Amino acid sequence: MKGVGAFLAASTAFSVTSVLATPAKLEARATSTSSGSLPTVTVKGNAFFAGSQRFYIRGVDYQPGGASNPVDPIANPSTCQRDVAEFKKLGLNTVRVYTVDNTANHDECMGYLADAGIYLALDVNTPKYSINRASPAASYNDVYLQSVFATIDAFAKYSNTLLFFSGNEVINDDTTTPCAPYVKATTRDMKQYIGSRGYRAIPVGYSAADVDSNRYEMAEYMNCGTSDERSDFFAFNDYSWCDPSSYQQSGWNQKVALYGNYSIPLLYVTLCSLSI
Repeated sequence: MKGVGAFLAASTAFSVTSVLATPAKLEARATSTSSGSLPTVTVKGNAFFAGSQRFYIRGVDYQPGGASNPVDPIANPSTCQRDVAEFKKLGLNTVRVYTVDNTANHDECMGYLADAGIYLALDVNTPKYSINRASPAASYNDVYLQSVFATIDAFAKYSNTLLFFSGNEVINDDTTTPCAPYVKATTRDMKQYIGSRGYRAIPVGYSAADVDSNRYEMAEYMNCGTSDERSDFFAFNDYSWCDPSSYQQSGWNQKVALYGNYSIPLLYVTLCSLSI
């Protein structure tokens, strides 16, 4: 595997359907689910829990091909089985996938992951369906949301679906901060959709760019409002702690101090290149 990004967290174009799954389709999918099962993860205060045990994420970003070739890595059972064996050797408990085809069948790979004790952190956006930071109002529409909801439908049944990211680095500088209400609206829509469909409360949150001028403000903004509006967690991507570096040299000590009293789980996503 090439181009896999290291992903650690502290708990303090292909065809995509725009048609929502019907209850009959969901029932049919559920019957073919792998026997692999893990305790579902929930949010309690500012921490994740797997069942009654505190859950700390140890994982990697898993998107072979990267942004230039965004192929769904968990729709290919043979390569997935091969890679999961390596993940298990590394002692991982989570993989993050940025792009999936929500019309594909993921039962086998999700089963392989579950059997290895590995959860999935999933971005619901794709190159075709996402909030466009240049024109957020136009891109936030019913077709976009139908794709998001179809992805939720496809993965809500798996016990090892850890969480959903409502967006990733949509705001990447000061000029794109007007996108914030659309990111928050997507988060709200996802949470309300999960509730309306009677799914378990799968955590939903946003993964921010590491932009000093607005990162903390975005964290506060996503953590306000009613329970069905605010994020269940907040994450930001960080490139500072890669070899050679240290806790102090990278500035992580300052970030930990800044977010020490944050009231929902905070994920520090360290993005460094890793080849296996």
